[in-house]
Amino acid sequence: MTFEHNARPAETTIRTRPFGWLPMLVAAAALLADAALLAPDRSGPMSPHFFFVSLGCLMAIEALWLRTRGIDLTPEFAVVRGFRRRSIPWSDVQAVLYRRRKFNTWDVQLILASGKPVALRAPTKWLGFGVARYDRDFHRIGQWWLAHRVDSWTPAPPQA
Repeated sequence: MTFEHNARPAETTIRTRPFGWLPMLVAAAALLADAALLAPDRSGPMSPHFFFVSLGCLMAIEALWLRTRGIDLTPEFAVVRGFRRRSIPWSDVQAVLYRRRKFNTWDVQLILASGKPVALRAPTKWLGFGVARYDRDFHRIGQWWLAHRVDSWTPAPPQA
């Protein structure tokens, strides 16, 4: 085994699991197949063909976009990928928590020094799907935070 001088430490990537985007992609394919069967009935922008093609394309785009949501763990930052890409220095993170949302859905939050929570789009678990991966990814994020926060880190004082 050889080591490179000044080698960059490995980065970890956590993305939305297939149960979050695959059903939407299958539904989009079904809509586009249905639109292909209705192809002879092209009678303008209000036809069923136009509706199915538009809805199928939008669902396919959203499913493919959902695949990119998640978090990249680097030694300096937690790069959150949601609607926008956001780099959060580990020194600004005060805690890594899990949160229960509606419909028995769980996600992970980073609590910043300002007290503001940042919800991560991945990992998540929903109705019991993805529990083992969720627990493993939640633990991995917590360990990255503990290992990569700066030595001068101190808890933020409680806000009055």
